[in-house]
Amino acid sequence: MPRRRKPPEESAASYAPVLGTAMQATTSSVQAMHQAIAGKTFDSLQLVPGLAVPTRIVQGLHDAISQGVYAAVRHGGGAAFALAAGVERLTTDASRQPRGKELAVRSALNAVMGDRLAASGSALAVQMGLFADGAPLDVSPATLAHLPKRVCLFVHGLACDEQSWNLRSDAWGASPWAAALAPGAPMRYGALLHHELGMGATYLRYNTGLAIDDNAQQLTALLAQLAQAAPQVKDWVLVGHSMGGLVARAALERGRAESQAWAARAPMLVCLGSPHQGAPLEKIGHVTSLALGVSKVTQPLGRIANARSQGIKDLRHGLKGRGAAPAVPATLSLRFISATLGDETDSVMGPLIGKLFGDGLVRSGSASDEGLGGDVQRAEIKGIGHMALLNHPRVYAVLRAWLGAPALA
Repeated sequence: MPRRRKPPEESAASYAPVLGTAMQATTSSVQAMHQAIAGKTFDSLQLVPGLAVPTRIVQGLHDAISQGVYAAVRHGGGAAFALAAGVERLTTDASRQPRGKELAVRSALNAVMGDRLAASGSALAVQMGLFADGAPLDVSPATLAHLPKRVCLFVHGLACDEQSWNLRSDAWGASPWAAALAPGAPMRYGALLHHELGMGATYLRYNTGLAIDDNAQQLTALLAQLAQAAPQVKDWVLVGHSMGGLVARAALERGRAESQAWAARAPMLVCLGSPHQGAPLEKIGHVTSLALGVSKVTQPLGRIANARSQGIKDLRHGLKGRGAAPAVPATLSLRFISATLGDETDSVMGPLIGKLFGDGLVRSGSASDEGLGGDVQRAEIKGIGHMALLNHPRVYAVLRAWLGAPALA
């Protein structure tokens, strides 16, 4: 069993100051929009003969009253959140690891504004780390001595964390692996690969609001430490879901370019629904932000929309935004799994829905990185959505085959 390491300082994080800052920013944006709308109205009234002077008087009163109201909201809300922060500090157990719903909330918060949390030194900023069996994993020879010769490193996607690989799926009940694990054990790829192939499994947690290249740089350094502390591991297989596939691929490219030892021991990268050529939703978000910035009335909304994290913005182009990808080395196997929402039993609408919407977030062409050559294999799974790729028997069937598991009887 992995040795538990000391919980990171993020356990003592306080949510109230972050919520207070968000409230202040939202209030200022609402006030700016209010002023822009009112300003246009008053400007129009001043053009009416005989109303110029009365309009200026009313505008002066309006501005004074509205500024007072917004100031009261900011100060009152600030005081309330400051009080809440004090209570939170008194009631927070600094030794507690965030779990379950709290961890999910923190992961989602980092997806939206993780880059700003990290830049400000907030304790809410998720720190990159490894986990196994639900516990933080020390990168030390003593802790990693239990790892076998082949290990999978699972890298989650945007707004997720290491517990996302445990998402429940009713589909497992009818699968060949329904009774493979001990009763009550969560069904997940890592546990099944250990059961069938004796492979080890480690899970990465990271701040998905940071730029993809920043996370890739951190992951490269972490993998270098990991490989040095566990020299018995001969194969590091990277499995990334959504953004996680992009982070893992960028880290692998960096590691190979720098001739790092761990990269030579990473023969395969598996990407599950990763937007290598960009994600449509972020492209829409970018266009929406530009459109909102055209008018003074909607500019405050544009600033709110554009405040999304750099990690989210990086999904607009995927790895294409980083320039031309290096050639795939002959010693590296790239595996891509895409999904489509279309009903596989509907031969008419199914393919059309799949082509238009992909898995709901990523289209198949982007997830399979069409046009890429080398040792590349692709699989498309019809009838499931983007998040189902994290924990589904049909995905596992493809994954285990690529990793060398024998065919099922």
